[in-house]
Amino acid sequence: MRYDPAQYLYASARVRAMEARLWGKQAFSRFLNASTADEILDDLLEGTVRDGLPSDRAEALTAGRMREAIRAVADSVPDPALVLFMQYPYDCHNLKVIEKCRHKGISPDGLLIDLGSVDAKTPLTVSENDYLPLFPVHLREAVSACREAFAKTTDPQEIDFILDRAVFADMSEAAAPFPLAREWVAAKADLQNLLSCLRLLRMQSAELGRSVLERSALPCGTVSTELLLDCYDGGEEALIATLSRTPYRDTFAAHTTLGEAERAADNHLMALIRRAKAIPFGAEVPVSYLLACEAEIKNLRILLAGKRAGLDTQVIEARMRDCYA
Repeated sequence: MRYDPAQYLYASARVRAMEARLWGKQAFSRFLNASTADEILDDLLEGTVRDGLPSDRAEALTAGRMREAIRAVADSVPDPALVLFMQYPYDCHNLKVIEKCRHKGISPDGLLIDLGSVDAKTPLTVSENDYLPLFPVHLREAVSACREAFAKTTDPQEIDFILDRAVFADMSEAAAPFPLAREWVAAKADLQNLLSCLRLLRMQSAELGRSVLERSALPCGTVSTELLLDCYDGGEEALIATLSRTPYRDTFAAHTTLGEAERAADNHLMALIRRAKAIPFGAEVPVSYLLACEAEIKNLRILLAGKRAGLDTQVIEARMRDCYA
């Protein structure tokens, strides 16, 4: 379907109303002042039916919230393919689990996330010949490459490298008709590549690190693999100098910690999607809502983990990401 912003008038109006349910900065400030993680969950689950919730209330809450957001947007937009670029990473996770469990001879039951484009129950109930064709093209075609690489190396990391590259190719194709989604996927690939480069430089991995960076570099970004490898060869100073000529010049600072760099990368993506607030209608509105939902779930997990670890409120706050609302 050819993208026409005017076809998203209804979806934009409905999503703007749904945005009122985002937790936002004010809610997270309240959560930060809670004494425990359970107190936060009690707050979030107040007024809901709790019977039947699994013991991991946080996982049930976040998965349910994301599933509801995906379903609501898919029901609102003229082209349901809009949600696919958000679902494909969950498909990728599930294929990684299936392949690694296959090599270990165990069942993936209980490890799959039911947020992808393929129902997580399907691989558990039908044969491989029936479920693999349901996955997006690059992911399903990458499975044989995963098996060949694992057979040669017995290194499960090879499965991650191959499937991560495949899913970004699928995400890029799904996002192509939608400007904000397309820009977000490219930026996400760039930032993950730059973080990998920085992490490997900090590990002083030498030639092994260069090989890992070359094999794991994600496609679809604006920073080429060749430029990444040049940055790796030149060291951290070369990386920072190169970034000064890219859209990420203000994202990473010299001598920042890896945790701070990861936070800065997430905040860069949030600044990108917050631009949609100024757009009255179009695919940007539902896209930004889905990405905002995913970002606030990540923030909640950071917050709950900090509370469970007994960290000081200021320490937790310093680790949290910017909010959409």
